Amino acid sequence: MHDVECPYCKAELEINHDDGYGYEEGKTYIQECGKCGNTFSYTTSISFYHEAEKAPCQNGEPHSLKEIHRFPKEFAVGMKRCEWCDEEIMVDKEAHDKAIAEYQAKYQANFKEK
Repeated sequence: MHDVECPYCKAELEINHDDGYGYEEGKTYIQECGKCGNTFSYTTSISFYHEAEKAPCQNGEPHSLKEIHRFPKEFAVGMKRCEWCDEEIMVDKEAHDKAIAEYQAKYQANFKEK
């Protein structure tokens, strides 16, 4: 995939972003064409693409909950995430609190041993 076309020879070029060069919007940058050797200027524009999905849970239907996978796994116990809106919902606070407490106790015990 190429970033720009040389304004002189029409060669397809990639912008040189070494050390983050050329990413700031509203600034003019300079680059030399690797094909014809002419120097050209360019500016950077950042655009966003949005994709809409249905979220029935935001329109009166219950959330569609799925398991959450985390590391460490204890942090996902008792939690689920809605596949439509990504909201994380506590479904079993007691199990969650217990898993976190057990993890912390095990971590502290391992830390003390070293």
